[in-house]
Amino acid sequence: MPNWVLDLIRCPITLERLDIAPADLVERLRTSVRDGKLTNRLGTNVIDDFQSGLLNESKSWFYPVTDEIPTLVPDEAIACEP
Repeated sequence: MPNWVLDLIRCPITLERLDIAPADLVERLRTSVRDGKLTNRLGTNVIDDFQSGLLNESKSWFYPVTDEIPTLVPDEAIACEP
């Protein structure tokens, strides 16, 4: 994702900047999806696989990126430990 795009978008929950999520976090979350153990902000199981993601500055919310398109819907955010 180009830097200019990251300069424009913000976390819809906290309004913080977003950055590319670290590969180890993405892989850990993808494993949880495959195991059926990952839920979004609404408590719904995440079933769609994603290739990467965006993480807010406080590292509390993860937004999946599929086919280079970020999902910036607050209800579909995935909580992360800061």
